[in-house]
Amino acid sequence: MFVHHLFLRDFRNYRRLEITLAPGTILFYGPNAAGKTSLLEAIFYLATTRSPRLSSDRELVRWDAVGEAGVPPFARIAAEVERRIGAVRLEVLVQRRADDDGQPLNGAQRLVRIDKRPARAIDLIGQLRVVLFTPTDLTLVDGAPTERRRYLDITLSQLDAHYVRTLAHYQKLLLQRNSLLRAWREQRRVPRNVDAELAYWDQELAAAGGYLLAERLRAIVELNEVAGPLYRAISGGEHPLHIEYAASCDLGSARDAGSLAERLHLAFAALRSDELARGQTLCGPHRDDLIFTVAGVNLGRYGSRGQQRSIALALKLGEAGLMRQRGGDAPVLLLDDVLSELDAQHRAHLLELVYRPDQQTLLTTTDLSDFNADFLTKAQRYRVEDGRVFPG
Repeated sequence: MFVHHLFLRDFRNYRRLEITLAPGTILFYGPNAAGKTSLLEAIFYLATTRSPRLSSDRELVRWDAVGEAGVPPFARIAAEVERRIGAVRLEVLVQRRADDDGQPLNGAQRLVRIDKRPARAIDLIGQLRVVLFTPTDLTLVDGAPTERRRYLDITLSQLDAHYVRTLAHYQKLLLQRNSLLRAWREQRRVPRNVDAELAYWDQELAAAGGYLLAERLRAIVELNEVAGPLYRAISGGEHPLHIEYAASCDLGSARDAGSLAERLHLAFAALRSDELARGQTLCGPHRDDLIFTVAGVNLGRYGSRGQQRSIALALKLGEAGLMRQRGGDAPVLLLDDVLSELDAQHRAHLLELVYRPDQQTLLTTTDLSDFNADFLTKAQRYRVEDGRVFPG
């Protein structure tokens, strides 16, 4: 799988860009704020419908973009993707919102097309599979649990259309159930028959949660097989990485979706009084976590920065390996300035691991001296300057 052609219009600092890309390793280099990261961001957005850097799509539109014939400014991101199952054209238009008088409003609206046909944003996920690593991904190891849940959800959503739809359904159910619990806690609603009123939400949330848990637990087994040895190769250490899924309630020995749904349903009942007192759902996939250990030591808590960075890299490369195993196609690997904080030994290990002829790998850097001569000879190179891209 690889991005063959990328087109940008009024996206970030790009007024207009058309570039044809080949399989293999591609290196984008240039000064800070030139637009290197925005290239990776555009590809990630097409794959996942979200920006890794922004919470609002509105900011994707170039700040001085001008609308046409009364139409508010918009950004266009399009790509032709070559896949084992056949080529596909993906396109997203992100338009700033405006009132009837043309005055800007907060937010943005999206128009999605797949092979030039209108589609829902959720249908875009999985058409192009990518793995992104940035220097800020160290929070995947030492940050909040939500970062680790997001890592699993983004990975599995690209692999399984049912997973991403079930995740969206679970989040809607959770919102409704929490709203009901808060109403009781804040005495905005009289709790006449709590068990009866929660019965539907418990049943539906447990069913959706059981599926999510089954897929996450399955993925953790596979990631241990792939990422464990990768950590040893990247760090140069003797011991592999072990990933443990830390559930927010007792799952027992359950591993299939049906059994896990039953365990969740029992947990909701057992936690009823606590949930009413706190006004929130206290158990389920939305509260779970991952624990990373090497030789029995929790490196998320006690590891050095170097160890934690090696874990983050192993997880991202493990994600790529999992996608390759499950999908039969190598994902596009996006590495944004990842060598700048690594020593020479770790750089050499990483470059050896990412150079794969069957995988399109896009890297960015401000300093070509981070790369050895052999790597620079093999890689295709593009210079990025002020929103423009030049070969060589």
